[in-house]
Amino acid sequence: MRLVVACVALLVVIAFPGCGGDDGDSKGSFVDQADVVCSEAEAEISRVPPPQDPTDPLQLAGFLERALPVAQKQNAELKELERPDEQRAQINELIAALDAEVDAAERMLAAAKREDREAIQQLLTESGLASAQAKRAAEGLELAVCGGS
Repeated sequence: MRLVVACVALLVVIAFPGCGGDDGDSKGSFVDQADVVCSEAEAEISRVPPPQDPTDPLQLAGFLERALPVAQKQNAELKELERPDEQRAQINELIAALDAEVDAAERMLAAAKREDREAIQQLLTESGLASAQAKRAAEGLELAVCGGS
């Protein structure tokens, strides 16, 4: 059960941990646009059912196959937003952390397909570290949806 809870938490964090850019110069506009992107991802990922058997890596793989594209799309959309100069470094940090989370989830999918439970656990730890970094950056940017509170 711990594996599924951790994996569901991972995908929730990936889908809405923090966000990135803006098409204007104001912080408010950036935050608003980023939170819209994350809200859409949150709604989409909430429709992906978790594995019925939390100990089955192949069910985890099926879950990740459906959830990962949502996180990848979110990150791509966030990268397209312009970043206000005064927040550029913090936004870049956030996007790097989000990319690290997605990378860990992609490798977790491969591990789940191989039924490699040890690798899955290691990747959950790695993703958790990236998630904490993304959350700190999101909080610093005062994102409401992204970053989860």
